Amino acid sequence: MELLKNGLTLEAKEKIMELREAVMELQEENLWLKQKLREFEFESDLTRNMYFDRGIYWLRKVTEDGTNREGPFCQVCFDRDRKPVRLQRAHTPQGGWFCAACRNHF
Repeated sequence: MELLKNGLTLEAKEKIMELREAVMELQEENLWLKQKLREFEFESDLTRNMYFDRGIYWLRKVTEDGTNREGPFCQVCFDRDRKPVRLQRAHTPQGGWFCAACRNHF
C-alpha cells in the first residue's frame, strides 16, 4: 500500500507478483502435506488392523461374504516395506501361498 501511495506502481506490481508466487508455493506445500497426512493415516489404519497368523498377515475387515478378515498378505513385503501385497495360492503339491512381488513361498 505504501508503494501505491508514493506512486510507485511498478514496484507495487512486482511486490504483488512476489506475494502471488509465495502464495502458490504455500498452496503446493499444503497439498503435499495433506497427501502425506492421508498416506500416514492409511498406513496407521492398515498397521492397526493387520495381524499375523501362522506366518502370514491378515487384515481385520468385515467383507461382503461376512468374514472378519481379508487376505492373506505377504509377511516379508509388509514387514520390510509396509506394503500389503496379496498372496496367491501356490499351485504345487505342498500347496500354501506365493508372493509375486518378493517371490517367497509360505
